[in-house]
Amino acid sequence: MMSHQYQVTTFRAEQLQRLRNVRIHSPSIIQIITGSKRLFWKDSVIDISHLGLLLCEASVSLSFENVPQKRRFLSRVFNFYCLPSDWMIEQSKRNGDGGQTLMVEADKALQDTLNALFSFDLHSMSNEMQTFWVMGVYQQLAERGVLHHLFTSKNTTLTQKLSRYLSYSPGEDHTLEAVAKRFAMSRATMIRKLKQESSQYREVLVEVRLNHSLYLMQNGHYNVAMLAQLCGYQSQGRFGQRFKGKFGQTPSDYIKTVVVK
Repeated sequence: MMSHQYQVTTFRAEQLQRLRNVRIHSPSIIQIITGSKRLFWKDSVIDISHLGLLLCEASVSLSFENVPQKRRFLSRVFNFYCLPSDWMIEQSKRNGDGGQTLMVEADKALQDTLNALFSFDLHSMSNEMQTFWVMGVYQQLAERGVLHHLFTSKNTTLTQKLSRYLSYSPGEDHTLEAVAKRFAMSRATMIRKLKQESSQYREVLVEVRLNHSLYLMQNGHYNVAMLAQLCGYQSQGRFGQRFKGKFGQTPSDYIKTVVVK
């Protein structure tokens, strides 16, 4: 299982970058550094610049455009793996206005804390120290009255736990039997519990692998055949088909939008 209390992923673009159905597997904050993100949410279009932060509860699916400014878009996605305290959630609800929110103004204090999280070497930090800093972010969000929008449920579903586990090594074989054993349950029990959450093992695995391919492309992997292998696909064509069906464009088209380091 993943040991870190949070992780940060950087996304870049030098051309307009369109993606649909990008699943957020854990409570997350998206911070825009350069350019803007145009979010298509229900019947609305929300433009988010460096002045705002996007709050994403676990399991939400996003469709958006990353819009470069002077041929440069840069964002950071902070995924959180530890829970706030109950009193933080209650404080957030007391301070909130009762409405729903996806975006919060990025004041200097919150930006500074997120920038600190980004700068840390997680491999040299204890889980306790990571938790300390994450709780600082949670407290700031609670004081703003928005933390409870990030954690709408204190219960982590099996689907979320499964996606986190698979995300640790998306390219491995990950048979259902072996993974169920890691979760101390039978194959049939895992299938049944996922079905209760309107989920299926194969769908979760595919989604995790496709999300991983985005991360790989952002980090310099531009050979589609190699990408397919790294994501557990024996067929480049099958990988490309799944990618386009999920995100709305081919892997090659997405690579063209990414900043070449």
